Amino acid sequence: MKPIRSAGPLVLSMSLLAVPALAEDDCDAPTQQWQPREAVMQMAARQGWQVQRLKIDDGCYELRGRDAQGRAFKAKVDPRTLNVIKLKQRDHDGEDRASRERRRDRDASQPPRDAAPAEPAAPLPAGGSRATIE
Repeated sequence: MKPIRSAGPLVLSMSLLAVPALAEDDCDAPTQQWQPREAVMQMAARQGWQVQRLKIDDGCYELRGRDAQGRAFKAKVDPRTLNVIKLKQRDHDGEDRASRERRRDRDASQPPRDAAPAEPAAPLPAGGSRATIE
């Protein structure tokens, strides 16, 4: 009989392969290549953004503020190129697109509130099935 070997090393190596996929929106530019904060603020002004907060997160610049239409936003910006990597915008009511779509899908799958209740199904016959074979 063959001895059972531990699957630990295999599981560990597989989990390490998955780690880079989790960090797709992280930035890895060396700090010597970063644009200064003033350049980030100038880029934001060209976009029509009013920045309320500028911080560093996951090696990227993260900006929060209002866009030209007055919507709240959160942007992740590459510190070397100043390209926007990720952008989340919220409507004037504070709801983002993903939340709005989830609510719309949930509401579409439910009957209207003023709809009449569905007729209850007739009870099954003693045999437990409505199908009859003739």
